Amino acid sequence: MNEALERASAGEELRRADVLELLSLEVGSGDYYALLCAANAEARSRFGGRGAIFAQIGIEASPCPANCGFCSLAKDVFPAENSFVLPVESACYMAGEIAAQGVDELFLMTTANYPQEDFLEYARRVREHIPDGMRFVANVGDFGHEYARELRAAGFTGVYHIRRLGEGRDTELEPAARVRTLDAVKEAGLELYYCVEPIGPEHTYEEIADEMFRAKEYPVGVMAVMKRVCVPGTRLFGRGEISAAELAKICAVAELCVKPERAMGVHEPDELCLMAGANQIYAEVSVNPRDTSLSTETGRGASAAKTKAMLAAAEWRWEGRR
Repeated sequence: MNEALERASAGEELRRADVLELLSLEVGSGDYYALLCAANAEARSRFGGRGAIFAQIGIEASPCPANCGFCSLAKDVFPAENSFVLPVESACYMAGEIAAQGVDELFLMTTANYPQEDFLEYARRVREHIPDGMRFVANVGDFGHEYARELRAAGFTGVYHIRRLGEGRDTELEPAARVRTLDAVKEAGLELYYCVEPIGPEHTYEEIADEMFRAKEYPVGVMAVMKRVCVPGTRLFGRGEISAAELAKICAVAELCVKPERAMGVHEPDELCLMAGANQIYAEVSVNPRDTSLSTETGRGASAAKTKAMLAAAEWRWEGRR
């Protein structure tokens, strides 16, 4: 067993050199499986064997100016005539159904250019249909300190926001603006949800390590990893995808590096990662940026029932919202 893996197995804080060494382990080697074992054991201890299901409702679709090269909603890909906003009554019904299924947390997602004030009003309506103790999370474009405080006043408890791999290169967003939004989330007292994504074969371990340590700096209670999905017609389609085995390795390293207190997620739901440190997966309805269907529950999106079954298959205990 190499030195970095010994440190990880002993529960020590990982240095950047350790993270890079672990990410470089050969898939299928003895050390690779020892890494997955160490992350799995530590995660099950930290989370008490409990799995978590989060749900996300995509509330609108339009040609997004962020123009991410991997996204089905990018302005160069998404037809303007297909634009729509999910009726708020439908979103309220979906939220009520999700809450009734015992899902732990609910996210609302928009494209980067959805009007901020419209989103606040929409969210207030949806918030009325979920229990007071259920965490409510925004997944929206960049914003400043004042809007972060308005999100909190509207009933949000947290925000999913990241500096993506390839930001400013594979997207038309300013990397510094992404970081300013992260700071606004923290300043407003909202919980920050972070993820290393969207991981493709071309991303270096140095880039991946950067985002793991960014998560540690804030810090975050919920961490995740996500591989890039090849959506037909998108600019990055030809670059391909990483394997499930590679994603599991990255998941294991992220779990051991960041040590999130509440949950370690993987997206899309993946059983191998559920044996490599992840205990949290998503159910999705309506719009999904990795799906060409505008009703992802009929496409790529997993249902609450499917995610519950996946957690059970990996022997994570899901008790529903506490």
